[in-house]
Amino acid sequence: MHQIQLDTGSSHHVRIPGPDQWSDLIDLGQSVVAYDQTLPPEEQCRYTPDIADLLQICIPVCDTYESSESQRTIASESVKRLDEQATHLIRRIHQLIKSYLYDTPEQAEAWGFQVKQSTKTVLLPKTRKDRLVMLKKYIAQEESRPAEERFTKPALETVKEVRDGLVTHLAARRSGRDKRKSSRVARDEAFSKLVDCLRMAAGDLIIKRFGHKISFEMQQWGFEIVERPSARTERSEDRPAEPAPTEAATPEPAASEPAEPETTTNGSSPLNGA
Repeated sequence: MHQIQLDTGSSHHVRIPGPDQWSDLIDLGQSVVAYDQTLPPEEQCRYTPDIADLLQICIPVCDTYESSESQRTIASESVKRLDEQATHLIRRIHQLIKSYLYDTPEQAEAWGFQVKQSTKTVLLPKTRKDRLVMLKKYIAQEESRPAEERFTKPALETVKEVRDGLVTHLAARRSGRDKRKSSRVARDEAFSKLVDCLRMAAGDLIIKRFGHKISFEMQQWGFEIVERPSARTERSEDRPAEPAPTEAATPEPAASEPAEPETTTNGSSPLNGA
């Protein structure tokens, strides 16, 4: 939150949302413009047109940022799901290839697998990048073979669908990340300018309209007027302290004494010589 430091002798100050409070800034900006435009032109704040122009920038870039973030999140979740499917498919293909090429495991490289030469072990790809490379080679190898010779489990179309989906959503995630980065820069710049204009508008109202004084009438433009912490402290210090509660003492039994003469309502004593 930003605070307007004019009228420092006042017990209140004007609070303006910070540049990262986008929704609050948009609400305040719209409120300032809406109310100020109901006034005669000669009474309107000089910064209202600037605020209106900035709102035309802030609202779209904020929407773009949120949209790109949503796109990135959806794509990221899809990538995780498809990567798991690809890993499962590759394990099935790995078992299939090892059985099919039991006597000639080195030929597994044609289907995209790495083979450890010293032991003739057909290796599983470890990273997502390696899995995509392996699937690309596997698909190309299967498509080069006659249809009747191709492996049927898993079906080639299933492998292609998972590989293509993974590539598509990886690209969408990168695109969403890039859009989010660029829109964040534009958003931060626009909202920083909006904060400056709102502060100047509040200062303009204090100086020109309300005689250098913070006025609660500024709430009509949407500005929040709050009490300074120091004013609350001073008020609490000026308040008289409440007496501490005391425990009621248990009265001791009084000795028998002659009864005191009662006073009348006018305060005189009975005329009995006592």
